[in-house]
Formats: sequence, structure tokens, C-alpha cells
Amino acid sequence: MSSPKSYATYRSPILSLWQSAVHAVQLKHQDAASPHVLKSSVVSTTPPPTEDDLMAPAHLIGVPLSAGQPAPAAITSPLPAVAPRAVGTAGLVVDCAETTAKFLWAEMTGNQQNSAIYAAQLRDSPCNALGWFECVTTYLGFKASLGSLPYRPNQNVVVTIPDQAKIAIIGDWGTGGSTATNLLQQVATFKPDILLHLGDIYFAGTQSEANDNFLAICRQVLGNIPLYSLCGNHDMYSGGDGYYWLLDQIGQKSSYFCLQNDYWQLLAMDTGYNDCDPFTVNSNMTSLYNKNGWNEADWHLDKIQQAGNRRIALLSHHQLFSPFISVGNNAAGQPSAYNPNLLANFQSVLPKVDIWFWGHEHTLALYDPYLGLVRGRCVGASAVPVFTNQQDYLADTSLLNAQVTTLPTWNSVANLGSTDGDYNNAFAIMTLNGVEPAVVNYYQVPPDGAYEQIPFTDTI
Repeated sequence: MSSPKSYATYRSPILSLWQSAVHAVQLKHQDAASPHVLKSSVVSTTPPPTEDDLMAPAHLIGVPLSAGQPAPAAITSPLPAVAPRAVGTAGLVVDCAETTAKFLWAEMTGNQQNSAIYAAQLRDSPCNALGWFECVTTYLGFKASLGSLPYRPNQNVVVTIPDQAKIAIIGDWGTGGSTATNLLQQVATFKPDILLHLGDIYFAGTQSEANDNFLAICRQVLGNIPLYSLCGNHDMYSGGDGYYWLLDQIGQKSSYFCLQNDYWQLLAMDTGYNDCDPFTVNSNMTSLYNKNGWNEADWHLDKIQQAGNRRIALLSHHQLFSPFISVGNNAAGQPSAYNPNLLANFQSVLPKVDIWFWGHEHTLALYDPYLGLVRGRCVGASAVPVFTNQQDYLADTSLLNAQVTTLPTWNSVANLGSTDGDYNNAFAIMTLNGVEPAVVNYYQVPPDGAYEQIPFTDTI
């Protein structure tokens, strides 16, 4: 079982692929009686690394970059790493982690010469016997299989659903851990007719992760109810093959779709395809697919214009806005509290949108009206651990600028509680009642406990 530390996630394909590689090696060598990933073939004075040890190189780079800080100079130095010290010497695991971090930094910056140097050092040193090089070769195998990102344009993806239906909504759920399973078991007590996942299967959406961390658990807990999964950034980090494999398994034709009855239209969009790597490019503001004569935004706008008297819900992985973190850099290179690309797509029809659900941030936030959207709802807290000392419910005033003079506000009564220093997880149940108003209730779940209803209800 991975620790919460192992589930730290980063908006980087390279770091996420490394985490997927470590987890794949961990599963290959799993021994329930030991926390170690591998059985060491070297002397007993050098114990084999744990999964946390092998994840550490990603944290060395990802933690500071996620906070807007540079990666450590010891990692980014162009000089080759010092060869790891001998077997049995204190600090060998630290040496292996630092050399691996330098390998990953070379990968992120496209320095293939240094990448090869560090990989060779891991191969030719005691780090090999401790499993580090196996993780490198697994990572390189994932990388070699990457092709151009898939996308399925111009699909007939309007699905008729019952006028009365109970829809469970979860986000950023695909960790495969016991916390995720427990939350889905709580969801199952409501006997939902449909499960909607707002995207992100960790760490990089490989086919094995799509199966083990999503499909297998859903089928075990929920049986054969209809499943729908939006495209998140992590779903694309392995090239999208795992995500589209999953779509074929669950009968979802494309990464965007419309669920429709006589009274409601739920439009799900693909914001994952264009989520660039923010650590290596100047702009990381995602957008909808618009190439080769196909504009996904136009497809959604057409469905909204043709909705008649139906009420409308939008669903996406990424946020329209956030007061807590930058959703990307604006045209001036400044961190922004809202996504101008998505706003430009939908601003003209926001008065017709009754509610917009999104994830990406691992929190539950029920927003007051902002930018013309009456109900913005972030439901991204379904599995990934978030420590309370990360101060998740503090607005970031550095996001204020000439374009953003006020930040979104939210209903604090719906702030998640905490258990043992971690915020609780969350899900939503949307009940469609035919001609009568729909009701959305929100629930929080301790890591291994029963659900508790949030004292807030949307009646739409």
C-alpha cells in the first residue's frame, strides 16, 4: 500500500510517468509483508528502497516547481552527478535519489546527453541492485510508447438518460488506494444510476492504471452501472492510450459527450488534451480542441443553443476559475484566477448554464456567482490526500491584477473537515426529478470512514 506521500501529484508528464514507472515496479515486486519495493541483492546493511524512496526524485523537483520556486541547484546543475557511494555506506539511497532527480531534470529540459549519463550511472552503480535502474528502464519504456495524443472528433455522443436518475459525481479519484475504494463504497450506498468521473487517473493514465485504479474498482463496487470519465491532464501524460482504452471498455465514444433527457442536458468537455506541461513552457492555460476543421467549443455551443427548455450542466476537468491557485498564465505571463480560453468559449451562454462541475484541484469548493456563472462547483477531492497545513481554503491575493480585480468567493459552510491532518474526501449526488427541480447534495468522507452530508444543497 502506498503512503499518502506517494500520492503527491504533479502537473508534469515526465514526473507523472516516473511515478507510474515506480508504481508498476512496485506491483511487480509486491510483498505484503514488506514496505520495500524490491528485495535487495546487495548486503543487508543497505536495505532496498521503499516506494516513497523511489518517488523522492519526483518530489525533489515537483514540490518547489509546484510552489513557483526553482528546482534545487544541486539537481539542475549541468555537471554530471557524483557517482553514488559504495554499498553499505550511509546515504546511498540519497545518492541514488539525487542522481535520478538529475536524470528526470535532463528529461524535462530535453538534455538527452545528460539523461544518458545519469541513466548509465544508475545502471553501473549499486543503485542498479537497489532497483533504481529498473524504474528508469520502465519509465523509458513508457516514454518510447508515446505517440501523438489521440482525439475523436465529430462523434455522435448524445446519450439519452432517464428523466429521473441519480448521478454520482467524483473527481480526481483514480488513485487505486484504499481511500478511493472507501469513498466509492460510500457512493454505492446511494444506489446511483450513473457515475460521472471528472477526470485524472494516476499517475499518468497508463492502461494498467486505467484498469486497476478505475475500471476494476468501479465494477467491483458499483457493478455494471453506466460509467463516464472526463479527460484530465494526468490521463494524457502516458499519451492517452490508457484513457481511450478505458473509453472503449465503458462504451464512451469520445472524451466529450452529452447526457440528455427531456428536462436536462449535461455537457462534458475535454480540457485534458491541451493541458501543456507548465514546467517547460511559458503558458499553461488549457483550452478545448480546435484543429483539423473541428472546434469542440462549437459542438457544445450548438447543443446549448438547441437545448430548448432543458436545464444545462457543464462538466470539465479543469476549472473555469479559482481563488486558491493560478489556473494558468494569462497573455501577459501573469498567474490568473480564471481561464480566459474557457471564458471566451462560454461567456455568451453562461446565463443559460445552471451549474458547472469541475475538478483538477483536490478540494471541495461551492462558489458564489462569478464571471456570469451562477454555480461553479469544484468536486476534485475524491481521493488524493491533501494536508491541512497546505491551507487549502485561503484565497491567494497574488492572483489580483489589472484583469482580475476581485477573486471568487465560496460558501465556507461547505469547507471540508479533516481527519488526522488530512482533509476529508468528497463526492456529490445529483438527483434528476423530471419536471421537478434537480437536487445536488454534497458529502465528505474520512479516509476510512462513513460519509457525512455537507450542510448545503443545490436545488435547480
